Amino acid sequence: MADSWLQYGFSYAPWVLFGLILLVAFIMTRGQKAEPAKIGQTFACAACRRRGSRDQMVTVNREGAVMWYCRECAQPLPEPANSSSR
Repeated sequence: MADSWLQYGFSYAPWVLFGLILLVAFIMTRGQKAEPAKIGQTFACAACRRRGSRDQMVTVNREGAVMWYCRECAQPLPEPANSSSR
């Protein structure tokens, strides 16, 4: 009889521990409110992928596309390769 109770206890022990861990995690996090980050709208630099707000970026219009560059990358902007001066 002791063998059956021992086997029964060890077979359900992982489920009981998992339930206890979930219960503790729920109790610890139930009072927390999820607030979204107040970052605002950011833009990524087309050259180096650095992120910045609109006032930190420089816009460049090329062939109808608007690209955003950071101030460091906007200094030496090359001309597009397929543009021809007529």
